[in-house]
Amino acid sequence: MNFPRLIQPFHLKNLTLRNRMVMAPMLSRLCDPDGIVSQKLIDYYAERAKGGVGLIMVEYCYIDEKESKANQGQLGVYSDQLIAGLGDLAEAIQEWEAKAVLQICHAGRCTSAKNMGRQPIAPSPMASYTGEMAREMTAEEIEAVMDSFAEAARRAKTAGFDGVELHGTHGYLMAQFMSPYTNRRADAYGKDRGLFALRTLERVRAKVGFDYLVGYRMSGEEFIEGGVTLEEAKAFARRLEQGGIDYLHVSGGIIEVGERFVIPMYFPKGYLLHLAEGIKKSVKIPVIAVGAIHDPSLAEEALRRKQADLIAMGRGLIADPELPWKVKQGRPEDIRTCLRCNEGCSSRVRQGKTQRCAVNAEVGRERALRVHPAPRPKQVCVIGGGPAGMEAARILAERRHKVTLIEKENELGGLLRYASVPDFKEELRGFLQYLKTQVKKTGVEVLMGRKASLDLLRNLHPDAVVLAAGSTMPVPAIPGVDRPFVSGVLDLLSGKFQPGDRVVVAGGAAMGCEAALHLANSGRKVTVVEMVGGLALDLENRSRAALLQLLKERKVDALLNFKMEAIGDRTVLLSDEKGNKKELTGDSVILALGLTPNRELLEPLTRNFSEVRVIGDCLEPRKIYQAIHEGAFAGRTI
Repeated sequence: MNFPRLIQPFHLKNLTLRNRMVMAPMLSRLCDPDGIVSQKLIDYYAERAKGGVGLIMVEYCYIDEKESKANQGQLGVYSDQLIAGLGDLAEAIQEWEAKAVLQICHAGRCTSAKNMGRQPIAPSPMASYTGEMAREMTAEEIEAVMDSFAEAARRAKTAGFDGVELHGTHGYLMAQFMSPYTNRRADAYGKDRGLFALRTLERVRAKVGFDYLVGYRMSGEEFIEGGVTLEEAKAFARRLEQGGIDYLHVSGGIIEVGERFVIPMYFPKGYLLHLAEGIKKSVKIPVIAVGAIHDPSLAEEALRRKQADLIAMGRGLIADPELPWKVKQGRPEDIRTCLRCNEGCSSRVRQGKTQRCAVNAEVGRERALRVHPAPRPKQVCVIGGGPAGMEAARILAERRHKVTLIEKENELGGLLRYASVPDFKEELRGFLQYLKTQVKKTGVEVLMGRKASLDLLRNLHPDAVVLAAGSTMPVPAIPGVDRPFVSGVLDLLSGKFQPGDRVVVAGGAAMGCEAALHLANSGRKVTVVEMVGGLALDLENRSRAALLQLLKERKVDALLNFKMEAIGDRTVLLSDEKGNKKELTGDSVILALGLTPNRELLEPLTRNFSEVRVIGDCLEPRKIYQAIHEGAFAGRTI
């Protein structure tokens, strides 16, 4: 498969990019305290530059030591003392022939007093997502912030970056001035909401000159009542072009609707492409599209249709830094697919942790977790061909161990085979195929349709055993659970069970809610029953928001704080904490009530073999993040 447009060089102002792929900026929290460049941060970006991307947008930097800092662990460009470290970072990117642009930002209301020890400031008084009230900026403060942007741009240029990007989207300060949702000023900056950005651009140009690359990341739409619309964004884009901006990087959304810019798997790929297309039709300068465009086929098609000039990928390049080289070499089957699960990237950084990735255990630890050949190759048996087992097996084989993977079913994948069935799980299907491909390419011997036993293992003479036997879904002790119209969610997803038109789903965690959406998408009327007071509470916030929105749109009903007492003849008896009873009618009942680990072999294995590792759901049923990371660690340390 070829991607001629995606790998084509592109001229951006006075820069020549080796291809049209751009790494989008995403907070990593890998810098040292006070926003100082660390070796971990350098390794992280160097790995992506080495992977062949044309341009790297380094994550947003705060520009002063007053109120501009949005997060702890955020990179800084607020002092000349930071130039040396920033220079090392720029050089590490450029050594691998990628171009480096530094994104500069002021948080505005999107911060907390905990970050800087000051009350947040904004164009107008308005609460932050933290609940803290931001105070209105004075005219003097506006002047000072514009100067801080200009000084930050000067430092970026001095450090050796190829350009700077003004962060004007996602509800940060520049976006707050532009948006009618957040800017209610009565002065010139309220009457002309684009004035702050345009005057800031003038001051930046005065510091860096007109030959230096300066771009603007903008909202094509904010997806909130009273926010920026696409038509307003088009008009503003034309003003930015007239003001001398060199390119426009078109995103969307605002902090209140973060699922609109860190787009979960439940929303379509290329979710914001129409915004980039609308802006591109309004200007002549280059336009960068972003927003779940990590599929190279989709990116190539967007370029073919002239929806954008460049394609930015954030999570896709976190998941696989070598994505650009694999695209160039025509090896899309070897791309480690981003799941858009947000578990390792967005979710962790929102908790104050460093960035990770559910499918790439090396993220943030590129130096420490690099795969090296084993000093003494061993015979290793891996029991279980789910994600944890396949990840361990492929890495062990890559390290030159002789690996035998034992899988009791006639197909690899474990629970991924079921979880990847719904139409909104395309990326999960891609990742499953990636794992299968890598197991084959690395030369793992696979014993399919074989149940692991001590006799089988003794005949294989392993030096080490990895137990990755996964988990199963137990049958709950509910009267009537054996009725023919009752099924577990796995039989539903495998196609063994065909539900009726009215379906009751028992269990409102992610598993049950995804099953409900899958059923509702096929036109069925669905009710979810959950014992606690909320649905999908095991999902990270942005994924949960998207899933709940879709369940609402599909008119899926939910009964919270109820448990299933019994299943009658097409009826379900429920009770709440106070003993109140409720009866539902339905044609089918789907059980999605959790998993139990398969540990039957653990005790005999530990008695008979000197080195036994237990990974994945076999250790404890959790998410794919833990399965892949535990498999990756076992693969690197045996």
